[in-house]
Amino acid sequence: MKKNIGIIGIGNVGSMMLRKFIELSLFKEENIYIANRSEEKLKSLREKYPSINICKSNMELAQSCNNILLCVEPLNLPKVLLEIQPYLKKETYLMVSTSMVAHKDICNFHKGGITIFMPTLISMVNGGVTLTFHNELVKDNKRTFFENIMGSFSEVKIIGEEDINLAQNMTASFPGFFAEIMLEFVKAASRRSTNVSDNELEHMLLVSLLGASRLLLEKNMSFEETINRVSTKGGITYEGVKVFEEMLPNVFDAALNASTKRYDEITKLASESIDSLTNGCSQCSKAV
Repeated sequence: MKKNIGIIGIGNVGSMMLRKFIELSLFKEENIYIANRSEEKLKSLREKYPSINICKSNMELAQSCNNILLCVEPLNLPKVLLEIQPYLKKETYLMVSTSMVAHKDICNFHKGGITIFMPTLISMVNGGVTLTFHNELVKDNKRTFFENIMGSFSEVKIIGEEDINLAQNMTASFPGFFAEIMLEFVKAASRRSTNVSDNELEHMLLVSLLGASRLLLEKNMSFEETINRVSTKGGITYEGVKVFEEMLPNVFDAALNASTKRYDEITKLASESIDSLTNGCSQCSKAV
């Protein structure tokens, strides 16, 4: 791809995107522009990617690129949007890597094409689902541009903005949820183990999980079908499944309630921050 692309924020998401762009030859180094608060991180990236364009500020990047990835934390996004707003053109395409800042609030800063997406850590190994919402101003060529990029290392799922809160629990949040559940499983097994180490238990579990995922996907098996095949009434798996069936619904209900509640809280805080910034700006312009 010959188009330039800018990345503001080189944290976990921004650095992952940058690596994938270069690793998969989606962009040449000289077509990538990056900006970040930490100068040390920029220096290390300059050493690794000598032809990449290091911008001294977010404003410099916004002046240089029509395609901009905003990979900053939700509560830092309003200030970044305010910084770059004077340099955004009608044709500027903003791709925002958090759904916790509402589209209507981003529109206070940009009246053009906006894509909101939720990336996942699993994309580091070319997997996972990227939840994606395009506003009505994203033209077909821009949709294709974005979906081709993300589709190179994940499955792109187009979804309504109102559904992302719940769905991100199944995608972006899943690696953390999964790791915690499996960690507790390993701890429980370790308390009953005589000679098998925690590392060995974890390895066996991960290999089994990888195989189980492939089995379900490649054989198009549902969860219920898998349970029925593995769990014979009166057998050891059956007894364990009964416990999960009884106890896990409350656990998952509580986890989803907690995560969606915090999602709504952060969205509200970001919206209030944007209201404060935009009202302040309008008052200043009136005073002038």
